[in-house]
Amino acid sequence: MSQTLPATDIAPDAPPATGWRDLDGTRWQHVALIAIVAFQASMVFTRAINWDEFWYFSHVAQYVRTGEITDPLQSLHLRLFAWLAGLPGNDIAAITTARLVMLGCEIATMTAIYRLAQLFVSRREALLAALLYVSAGYVFQHGFSFRTDPMATAGLMWALVLLAHSRLDTTAQLGFALLTAIAALISIKVVLYLPAFAGLAWLRWSRQSFSRVFALRLVLLAVLTLVVFAGLYLWHIRDMPPAGNAAGDMIEGAGQWMFFLGIPPYLAMMMKSAAFSPILAILIVLAPALTWKSDLSRDEKIALTGLWLPVTTLFFYTNTAGYYYVFMLAPVAVGCAMAIRRACERYRPGQIALVLLALATALFALEDRSTIARQHALVDAASALPEGTAYFDKDGMLAGLDKANNFLTPWGISQYRQRNVPSYRTAMEHRTVPVLLANDDIFLDTMKHRADGLLLPADQAALRDNFIAFYGPLYLAGKTVDIGPVASDFLVPGTYTVLDGPIRIDGTSYRPDDTVEIERGTHILEAPAGKARLQWGNNLFPPDKPWTEGTLYVSF
Repeated sequence: MSQTLPATDIAPDAPPATGWRDLDGTRWQHVALIAIVAFQASMVFTRAINWDEFWYFSHVAQYVRTGEITDPLQSLHLRLFAWLAGLPGNDIAAITTARLVMLGCEIATMTAIYRLAQLFVSRREALLAALLYVSAGYVFQHGFSFRTDPMATAGLMWALVLLAHSRLDTTAQLGFALLTAIAALISIKVVLYLPAFAGLAWLRWSRQSFSRVFALRLVLLAVLTLVVFAGLYLWHIRDMPPAGNAAGDMIEGAGQWMFFLGIPPYLAMMMKSAAFSPILAILIVLAPALTWKSDLSRDEKIALTGLWLPVTTLFFYTNTAGYYYVFMLAPVAVGCAMAIRRACERYRPGQIALVLLALATALFALEDRSTIARQHALVDAASALPEGTAYFDKDGMLAGLDKANNFLTPWGISQYRQRNVPSYRTAMEHRTVPVLLANDDIFLDTMKHRADGLLLPADQAALRDNFIAFYGPLYLAGKTVDIGPVASDFLVPGTYTVLDGPIRIDGTSYRPDDTVEIERGTHILEAPAGKARLQWGNNLFPPDKPWTEGTLYVSF
C-alpha cells in the first residue's frame, strides 16, 4: 500500500508574523505577490499585444471560420479557445480575454511552485520561490500572454505536484495523465521537463525503499499517460484532412531548428533576463553547489537537480525568447530551494520580498502603454475590409483576413532566403492578394524604398508596383497614376476605385469615385489632370482618426 510523503523536517516554518513591520514571516511575501499579480492584471489590458499572440489568435479564428485543423500537434488550443471568436469587440478584445485565462494559468503555476517547494523547505521559503518566479522580468511581462507557454506550464507543474504529493491512486494517476497529455498536445517542448519528472519520480521511489511494486506503479503511470495522449490525439485529429505523416513531418522539421551548438541565438535576452531578475539569476547560479553541500538526502538532491536542469536548455534549445522563461523558470524556481534557504539565512525574507516588489514596480512603471492604442486603430481600420480577403503580413495580425504568406520568424525568413523563390509574386500570380500590412521591417524597407532588405528583388518589385498606402502601415492594391500614358502590370485583379482625379484606363475615361473592374495583366493608364490613384475595393476609405506614427509591437 502506497503512503503519502512524510513531512520534511529540514526547514521549520517561521513563527507567525506579529505586525506589518515583521520581516521574518510571510506577510510581505503575500503583499508582494498580491501587488505583482495586480500589476499584471492591469497589464492584461494595457500591454501591447505581441506578434505571436496575434499568430495564435489568427489560428483560432481560422479554425472557427473553416472548421479545419491542419497541424496535429501544438494545436489543441484551437479547440480550447474557439469561443473567443464569438465575443463582442475586435480581435484585441478577444486576445485580452484570453490573457485573463493565461493569468489564471500563471496563478495555478505559482501555487504549484509553492506546493513543490514545500518538499524541501519551509512554507515561508516556498512562498518566496513562487514570488521569485512571478517577479522575474520576462515572467512578469509575459506570464499572462496568449501563448501556449502559460497553459503547458500550469499543466506540467500540477502534474509534478501530483507526482510528488499524491498517493498515486487511480484518481491521481488519471489526473497526472490528463494534465501531461494535454500539455503535450499544446506544446511539444514538454520534453524539456523530463529531468524534473525523472528527479521527482526517483525521490518518490526512494521514499518507498525502491519497492518493485512502486516501480511498477511508476511504469504504469507512464504507460497510462501515453495511452491518454494517444486517445486525445486521435480525438483531436478526427476531422483533419489526410496529410500523410503530418505529425512526423512537424517533429522532423522542428528538429532541424530547435537545437543549436555554440553561442545562444538569444544571448542578449539571457543577459537582459538576468538584469531584470538579478536575485533569481544569482540563486540559479549558486543552486547546484548549495544543493549538493546541503544536509538533504542524496535522493532529495537528485530531485532538486532535476528541477533545476531545465535552465540549461538556454544553451542548446533555440526558441528561448522572452516568453520561454514563463515555461522554463517554473521548475527552476523550485530547484533553487537550497539557494533560497541560504538567502533567507543571510537576509530577512520580508526584505527580499520588498526588493522583488521594487524591481517589478520599476518594470511596471516603465511599461509602454501607447502601442496598444495603435494596434486597436489598425485592427479597427482593417475591419472595413471584406472578411476572408487574402493579405501579406508578419504574424497574422488581421485574424478576419486570410494570411497568404508564411510566418516571418527569423527561421521563416531564413527558409525564404534559402529557397530563393519569389513567393510573394508567385502568390499574387495565382490568387488575389489585395492587402499588405507592413508590420515588419522586411515590408517597411520595401514600401519606403529604403536600402534593399531581405525580400528578393522580384518580390520587392511586385509589392512596390502593386500596393499604395491606405492607413498607417496598411496598404491596399493600387496604382499612383501620372499624366502618362504608361503601361502598368496589375498582379491584383478586382474592383478598383478612382481617387483624386480622372483616370483613363486602356482608353476608357473614369471620374473620381467611379469603380472599374480590372483583370490581371498589363493596362495602359493616364491621368489627364495630373496625379490620381486607383485603389482596390469599392470606395474603401480610411478612418477619420489620423494615424499616429509609432511602433506596432513592444520588443522583448
